[in-house]
Amino acid sequence: MRSILSASVLLIVLGAASPAVAQTRAWPERFWGGVSGGIQPTVNSFDDAFERELYQETERVTVGYPLKSGAVIAASGGARVWKQLAVGFGATRYNRRGSATVTARLPHPFFDNQFREIEGTTTTTRRETGAHVLIGWMMPLGDTLRLIVTAGPSVLSVGQTLVTDVQFSETFPYDTAEFTAATTTNATRTATGFNAGADVFWMFSRRIGAGGLVQFSRARARLNAASGRTVTVDAGGVQAGLGLRFVF
Repeated sequence: MRSILSASVLLIVLGAASPAVAQTRAWPERFWGGVSGGIQPTVNSFDDAFERELYQETERVTVGYPLKSGAVIAASGGARVWKQLAVGFGATRYNRRGSATVTARLPHPFFDNQFREIEGTTTTTRRETGAHVLIGWMMPLGDTLRLIVTAGPSVLSVGQTLVTDVQFSETFPYDTAEFTAATTTNATRTATGFNAGADVFWMFSRRIGAGGLVQFSRARARLNAASGRTVTVDAGGVQAGLGLRFVF
């Protein structure tokens, strides 16, 4: 994460230093595009809690979803529409498998206010697909080095495995219980947010080059769980990647 922040600071410094260069040199091409592979180090972990009726009492379930960093694929392209002003579109894809920790407090079938604690884990998947409008400023930093700084609205489609109930086993005299599995559902929701980023181009030929991308996107999605219950999650975050760049 520290290296990502360092790269972000470097790009900001380059962007601040570039206006003097931009006054004497124009971005020669009209269109740009790029594809990158990288990592999303942002941790969007969250917790959930819900209740169910069991043995005429209340079963309480808590779930922790520790989301970790994962691979991301990004693509973007656009055109210079006026002087150094550019408009484009981008797409990102993030996918990560993990596990959720499930804890439940189960009533006793015979005695009131006598609860059994169980705990276990279940496999979960997080998917995020982003579509981003890019409004940018194209700044040449030299004959082969260029920078695009962009920002704009985003739409993020978020998919998350959610725990909706627990399964357990118990035997007479039922003073203890054992976690066996979790009942889950795959919830998907689309949310609107924003994005901002910077992309450095190093052109090793007239049309093709290499690039480094640092961008940030954010949206909040309300996912539908069982029985009309909703779970609010943060989507997006810092993303960094390297890949090919094209100009024409």
